Amino acid sequence: MSDERYGKRLTDPGAVRALAHPGRSAILERLQLEGPATATECAQVAGLTPSACSYHLRLLARHGFVEEADNAGGDGRERVWRAVLTAWESDLEDAADPTEAAALDRTLGQVMLANTDRKVESWLERAGQDQREWREAAILSNSTLVATPEELVELRAALMAAMAPYFHTNRPLSLAPPGARMLHAAVRIVPGPPLDG
Repeated sequence: MSDERYGKRLTDPGAVRALAHPGRSAILERLQLEGPATATECAQVAGLTPSACSYHLRLLARHGFVEEADNAGGDGRERVWRAVLTAWESDLEDAADPTEAAALDRTLGQVMLANTDRKVESWLERAGQDQREWREAAILSNSTLVATPEELVELRAALMAAMAPYFHTNRPLSLAPPGARMLHAAVRIVPGPPLDG
């Protein structure tokens, strides 16, 4: 099975640095999932002031993550922004400064983990009030696998291929069957320490 990578490869440390910030990550997610919005609307989900949000939107735009939407329909007082990049993957293997690249990847990973943990914890808080069919369908699983790097590449490709038809970018909620919801999916498969001998 080929290694189908998910989304655009980010090889510029500046672009990765732009995403390695909780507020900017929240802004981009808001635009990806809910469509175009103003800085004021993004500020509500990012925990920022509208002026700070405007700064972060311009920085995201500089790296090609967002762009100004067609503002002809607005009142002209505030820009409307939209997401350009909907899927990405950090790839700083060839960065000039490997130490900086490792630090950026670590920070970006921490931002992503904190984001997904908040979503899972939020669901756990309300799960008792959710419908039984959703409680039974949800997956929280911890497993130990044994695999080579090549097998893990195959596994990753298989998982991404299985989920691809359900990605929001491929199947907007407006086109989904009745009763569908947006789901949060986070896949974490990381190697343990090297085995001695």
